[in-house]
Amino acid sequence: MTMATVTERLDRIDPNSRRVPALGGFSLTFLGIELKRLFRNSSVVVFTLIFPIAMLIMIGLPNKHTAVTPVPVSQGGMSAAVPIMISMAVYGAMVASTMTGVSVAAERAQGWSRQLRLTPLNPVVYILVKVACGMVLGAIAVIVTMIVGVALGITAPLGNLIPAGLLAWLSSLMLTSLGLAVGYAFPAQNAMRYLGPILPILSFMGGLFVPLAIMPQAIQIGAKFTPLWGIANLSQNAVMGVAPDGWSVPNLVVWFLVFTGLAVLMFRRDTKRV
Repeated sequence: MTMATVTERLDRIDPNSRRVPALGGFSLTFLGIELKRLFRNSSVVVFTLIFPIAMLIMIGLPNKHTAVTPVPVSQGGMSAAVPIMISMAVYGAMVASTMTGVSVAAERAQGWSRQLRLTPLNPVVYILVKVACGMVLGAIAVIVTMIVGVALGITAPLGNLIPAGLLAWLSSLMLTSLGLAVGYAFPAQNAMRYLGPILPILSFMGGLFVPLAIMPQAIQIGAKFTPLWGIANLSQNAVMGVAPDGWSVPNLVVWFLVFTGLAVLMFRRDTKRV
């Protein structure tokens, strides 16, 4: 086929006649490809699983026999290590989801964003597929952390552990969008450099590392406006069987919308340059 023939055929293509794919281009095949690419990155998977477990052993295990209720642990009281275990599960899901999202920085460097710009893929669909991948890896992080905790003797009623684990997993929904926003906003070599210090700060302000109840009143009030406070409050209270703060759900919803909006905005800004 000569170049003239190819040019002639291209001239016959009417861009206005192309049909936009159903669901904005979403398909199970596309989701499967993204999941395979994610699990091929062994460093992401290993770091996601090892770090929260190490933190659980260092922070939770020494508090295993300390009760958070008037009833001693030996008499059936709740161990202080239980909310710590849930906090580390939230942290594992957070690391998993943000690293999944920020991986797009490397994809940008490889020209993947340029390829996407040439397709009718809806930016929101691409963001949601990445969020789904982050939630898969986040679920693995939560399950493994809780299994290790139970193996270490850090236990609670199953009716408390299951909803707490599900709530910890929900953090993946929000924080993958944060990773995506950072991944599209900065070059590959700088994305994790900027995100790295943010995660411990958010964890501290959300009450994952230190209980907010022992912090000054000003910090407790300010924490309610930070991204991880809502999910930490929901999951920690669920595992202890008490009602969460009324502002925890609005906190989770608002920050999910903020981060998802930023991710879509950064994606569109990035693809406009190609």
